Amino acid sequence: MKKLLLLIISIFLCLALASCRDNKTQRNHLHNDATPITFKYAKLVKATKHDDHIHIDILNPWDSSSTLRSIYIKIPVTNAAVYSSTHVALLKELGTEENIGGIFDVEYLKDSQLKQKVLSGEIMNLGNSNVANIERVIELQPDLLMPSPYENQGGYGRLEKLGIPILECADYMEVSPLSRAEWIRLYGIIFGVEDKADSIFHEIEQKYINLKELASASTKKVRLLTERPYSGTWHVPCGESSTGILYRDAGADYVFSHLPGNGSKPMNIEMVMESAIDADLWLIKSYGELTREQITKDYPSTKHIKAQLFVCNTKETPYFEETPFHPELLLENLISLFHPELNINPQKKYFQ
Repeated sequence: MKKLLLLIISIFLCLALASCRDNKTQRNHLHNDATPITFKYAKLVKATKHDDHIHIDILNPWDSSSTLRSIYIKIPVTNAAVYSSTHVALLKELGTEENIGGIFDVEYLKDSQLKQKVLSGEIMNLGNSNVANIERVIELQPDLLMPSPYENQGGYGRLEKLGIPILECADYMEVSPLSRAEWIRLYGIIFGVEDKADSIFHEIEQKYINLKELASASTKKVRLLTERPYSGTWHVPCGESSTGILYRDAGADYVFSHLPGNGSKPMNIEMVMESAIDADLWLIKSYGELTREQITKDYPSTKHIKAQLFVCNTKETPYFEETPFHPELLLENLISLFHPELNINPQKKYFQ
């Protein structure tokens, strides 16, 4: 009996030592094959690529001293649950739409081919992104969840317990248009098309820089007002936000360029009106048709704004699908409005 006990102990120790050696070998392997990803513009993401996975730290856009999420993702991802039409469009551009297993908020999709795939069941309709359908997510068993975080969100409820990696797509909170666009490179690595993504971003970067230089050559500065009141509040982009920088790069004198911060700021209508009176151009995004008469009917004080009005109907135009990762297209459109003397004929006309 004693000999049998010693034999069992010996076998256990051998297995334990072998396991330790395997773990040590695996750790050394992970260390040896690690390749840090260098980002030229993006500030909210750090990543290290390994042979079969990527380690990503998403920095907190609302608290620079903390990390929003640290995750390991097995690559390439082949079955993603995607939250926004912006990222759906990007994955299609990268040629990885076959790796989209499910989509939230399908009603906002403009792509007819992908809509058909949802209707046929080839891509799963995951319902409302604000109230995740846990049963459908469990049925899909995705490799990755791709939500867009917001401040004081408080986590993702039951989704957190499923053990599925959650990539918080904080790209929209980046510090500049090219910073956000550079996340294309990260998504390219995750979905196994790194070279293609790098090539697309390089082209975007060069076009953006060339357009910015072209706009800087013009001495004309239009006074720019943006957005409109909603529920009694007027949210305006801050001067150092990605949008504020885009206006500056397009050569505009944006009326709230002095506001600090990289997001938007709620303003009361009276404060905005003080700066709006001498504006030359007024840009508004609207989900559906919108006229000046409709605006002044809801907010009579806006009738004093004499600026020429341009509206982007996001229901009909692929503004949110294209411009987040292709700021050069929006920059070109804005320069054509701000500097007609440059005779630019933009590839895309988002604002009409």
